[in-house]
Amino acid sequence: MSLVDQLLGEGAVADLCVWKNKIKSGITFAIATHSWYQLVVMETRLVPFLCSILLVLMLLLFIWVKFGEPLFIWRAPTPEEFKQKDSPVRALFSEIEGLLLMLYEIAYEEDMKTLLWAIFFVAIIYTLGSYISLLTIIYICLVCLMTIPVLYLLCQEVVDNFIEDVSEVKNKIHEIFKPSRRSCARSCECAVY
Repeated sequence: MSLVDQLLGEGAVADLCVWKNKIKSGITFAIATHSWYQLVVMETRLVPFLCSILLVLMLLLFIWVKFGEPLFIWRAPTPEEFKQKDSPVRALFSEIEGLLLMLYEIAYEEDMKTLLWAIFFVAIIYTLGSYISLLTIIYICLVCLMTIPVLYLLCQEVVDNFIEDVSEVKNKIHEIFKPSRRSCARSCECAVY
């Protein structure tokens, strides 16, 4: 089992990152690139962009429901299917509800330390977000996630040898400085007494 398999595990995300299904990975990469280009480079406003996507999705869903039987292999899901307990839409909304409930509990409780930490982290994210475009960071992470595993699989032997060499050098340096820590600790003990 390679390092990439150990890090990514198994499943749809891992298959997407190592390009096992080139069509799905290519579509994901193209959609991410187009979205980043529209929002960052072309400076499209987010709300109208999301509304346009929702309008297109509603139109496609309408066509799928009304004319889908002869055009598509699968039939459109009914609203009753979305109301089931194991529906992915219901799971998404329950996750969002859980996050909002957690924020409410932090603000409502009398634990001042947790509230101040939450405010501190939100302020850090706010400050970083004013200097760095979040969409650019997300896009860079996606590009790295979809290219580094493939490059590692192509050059696995070279990378493993390099990591081995670096690890050996690190261990040698660690052994050199390890005795000096003990002598420093002993001298500090003597100085205290």
